[in-house]
Amino acid sequence: MILDPRKEKRRLIAEVLEPVGKLKWLRLPPISVHRYPETFARAELAAKAAVRLPKSGLGGWMQRRIYSWQYNGTRALLEKRPEAVAVVWNGLNGTRRAFAEAARDAGVRTLFFELAPFRDRVTCDPRGVNFANSLPREIRPYLDWAARSGIAPDTWKAERARIRQRKPLRPAVAHNTASRAEGLTGPFLFAPLQVPGDSQLRLFGGAFRTVPDFIAALVSAADALPEGWHLRIKEHPSAEKSFAHLVRGARVVLDNDSDTFDLVARSAGVITVNSSVGLESMFFDRPVIACGQCFWAIPGVAEIAADPSAIARKFAEAPGLGFDPAARAAFLNFLLGEYYIATDNSDPARSDKIMARLEKAWP
Repeated sequence: MILDPRKEKRRLIAEVLEPVGKLKWLRLPPISVHRYPETFARAELAAKAAVRLPKSGLGGWMQRRIYSWQYNGTRALLEKRPEAVAVVWNGLNGTRRAFAEAARDAGVRTLFFELAPFRDRVTCDPRGVNFANSLPREIRPYLDWAARSGIAPDTWKAERARIRQRKPLRPAVAHNTASRAEGLTGPFLFAPLQVPGDSQLRLFGGAFRTVPDFIAALVSAADALPEGWHLRIKEHPSAEKSFAHLVRGARVVLDNDSDTFDLVARSAGVITVNSSVGLESMFFDRPVIACGQCFWAIPGVAEIAADPSAIARKFAEAPGLGFDPAARAAFLNFLLGEYYIATDNSDPARSDKIMARLEKAWP
């Protein structure tokens, strides 16, 4: 049973799952006033994760009431269909979160879909997406997989040529790009900002749940960079609001004009809360610093700086930033060869991979 995301996302789900089994689409979750012991707690989770929060107390009360009805109705339906697989796009926010929580509590199998950072692939995970996914958070399982797979260690390198700056999802603000970007030379670290209000920040940002919080930490830490180094910050192309006025300091520059991956390639390292650009930067052989919760923040694969003081320490050590090439190769090859599901029929084992996830025989 699939909570219908409509449009292009529906097409992607259908492309991947139609060879696996019969699809039943739900335009909206069913509703019921019959409560479960977990109803109010699950509705509260959905409300806290909602993209749009009501401005009034009455609006918040009504929002939670709707989520509780959706949770009740979905759980009742799925408890009558224990053989079903509940499928949802993202599953982190609002109604989708209520649906996902109900499926888990009903005890049915689940699949969570999301766009992958790489072309012609999607996330299809039995537990969740982004930091909520089912992937191991230590390097040993990836190294073991690499040893079994027989895949050449440098296979991942072919993906670099396919990585491009994505087009904005919506018209961006007129960013203030008046800066000293062209005048500054020497090594620099690059900080690609995320969309303000992004669920990655709100739910998994750790100490940096807003863009201004992250900018403030970056600007403060820039003074710790070695002599001759500077920091380049780029606002997200889809951001509806600019925070250019917060980017200040003699060693900090706003560079909204340059291509994101040109900056990655020219940089001495990339720092992000948990943007997919951090993962993509690994294909350019760059050290990456993760400041929030993200599934790829694994020692050897990425550096970790979970608070402002840790960012300052990493900046002070900028020339020594690095990664373990074998660990990173194993991790990236696993993502490309096993984890992300192809949407272009290029992988004859696609259906088998999905069934393994449903049968809890993976990873």
